[in-house]
Amino acid sequence: MLSVAKPQNETALETASLQPVPAVARYLSVSRSKVYQLMDAGELPYVKLGKSRRVRWADVLRLVEENLVSNAVS
Repeated sequence: MLSVAKPQNETALETASLQPVPAVARYLSVSRSKVYQLMDAGELPYVKLGKSRRVRWADVLRLVEENLVSNAVS
């Protein structure tokens, strides 16, 4: 099974915490608007706190695993 490398500055507490959209966008190397599109499409669950959206780190890693493409030749 493939594992996703965590950023070097990530602590165990951060893995369990809710992440803001800009942090998710930086990790995925996409724009903030793309993260909002993923949320609106239901591909990335989020928590809404007031006007802010936060994402569980486990959900970010799950999204990466679900979209992993293998280039193995059959």
